[in-house]
Amino acid sequence: MFTLTNIIILVVTSIIAGTLNGVVGMATLALYPAMLYVGIEPITANVTITVGLLFSDASAVLSSRKELKADVPETIKVSALVTFGSLFGSIILLYSSTESFKKVVPIIILFSGILMALPKKHSSAGKVKTWVKLVSIIALAAVGVYEGYFGAGTGVLLTAVLSRITTAPYAEYNATRNMAALCADILSVIIFIFTIPIDWLVVPIIAVGLFLGGYLGPIVVRFIPSKVMQYGISIFAIIVSLYLGYQAFF
Repeated sequence: MFTLTNIIILVVTSIIAGTLNGVVGMATLALYPAMLYVGIEPITANVTITVGLLFSDASAVLSSRKELKADVPETIKVSALVTFGSLFGSIILLYSSTESFKKVVPIIILFSGILMALPKKHSSAGKVKTWVKLVSIIALAAVGVYEGYFGAGTGVLLTAVLSRITTAPYAEYNATRNMAALCADILSVIIFIFTIPIDWLVVPIIAVGLFLGGYLGPIVVRFIPSKVMQYGISIFAIIVSLYLGYQAFF
């Protein structure tokens, strides 16, 4: 498995995956097929990617320091809710199977893409209505449960939810998503270490690329207008959902 070619494939793919993670949180989409290609078992590959994502999450947060300072209380709230939900999702995972959820993933991603494309109806003062805030608490906790239980597509789903409950520019709520992802992934990795096999020899290989890409992602976001990011990711998510849906149902 550890030929020079395979190592190059993993490093290059992990840089792409890390950049995606810093931009919208869909790193697994790029890295998972590469892990399978070099001969890693599916479950081990998925869990090992989660470990590697700690490096991408950390570098993305490091690169997003400027945006994170814009609304520290909101970042803390979102991170706490997602992490709290992730704990319950991880516990559920230990006593069940994710097999039945494979066909749900394309639907989740499709829903997220459509949600991001819908126009927001906030007040002219830029304040989010109370009922929206209440719904957002439930939605963020639910995203956390999904993250801990299955995980695929969580980044774009969380981005979609944040896009509906905030009036901040994309770069700011993307930074909040990066912090929430870091907190939730730390919890997941702690649980996985004691429950599921991890390929520790692969972790250093993908960690390098994920760290570099994760730092690059938020920088890229700063130079692209919020609306372009929002609708671009929406279109990307819809295309990905159709592709995954075709694989799952046909």
